[in-house]
Amino acid sequence: MQKLTPGQIYLADQRGVTQTGKLTRCCTFNYGDYADPHRKPFGSLLTLNDELYAPGQRVSYIATHALWSVIIPITGEVDWKDDLGHTGTVDVGQVQVRYLPAGNIIELNNPYNDEQINFLYLEFRADPLGLSTLLPKLYEFEFEGRQNQLIDVLQGEQPESLKQLPFKLHIARFDGREEALYPVPDGGLFFAFVIAGAFELQGRLMHQRDGLALWDLHEADMEALSNSAVILVLEMRK
Repeated sequence: MQKLTPGQIYLADQRGVTQTGKLTRCCTFNYGDYADPHRKPFGSLLTLNDELYAPGQRVSYIATHALWSVIIPITGEVDWKDDLGHTGTVDVGQVQVRYLPAGNIIELNNPYNDEQINFLYLEFRADPLGLSTLLPKLYEFEFEGRQNQLIDVLQGEQPESLKQLPFKLHIARFDGREEALYPVPDGGLFFAFVIAGAFELQGRLMHQRDGLALWDLHEADMEALSNSAVILVLEMRK
């Protein structure tokens, strides 16, 4: 029998939910008015929101302290605007990473008049860099030709400002019964979030939109239990 490593499961149906005319927001960790003693940040990962915007809606996000924000579209494009007037779009198959000093604001928008959009919004604790809002870095990934392997989305040449990122980010799409092993360095923290399908991860059964935090381990093994199963993997330092 496999020995379970220390960890915590964040079940999808136990997330904090906010529903308004603009959006449906499911929070894996405490966020806004949602507060649960068992949903505190994990390492530098402060926020993991599953956001569903109604057509044409826009929402502002305020950095209460210095942080790195990450946007991962699941269905549809996400338009953005910062408080310096810069604008842009993040599409499916892209990941946007941005540094936000305390007090800065970004506005996210659903550009469609008749369709919802769904995306993940993450925040990581950042050391103040003494910089104003930076233009975000846009990374691209492609599942075609890279099925059944963890894609290191943030690899490659990094701007100097992004070399201080406190996390690594991988994403993968698996066929049923395909497996992968993720090596975790000494002192590392591991977090996985199932975007689609089902997985067995380090002896735990995980369904769509479940999260799993693990620590005190050297590697994490995962097996997809359904076809086209998609998983997000984050590695952080303690």
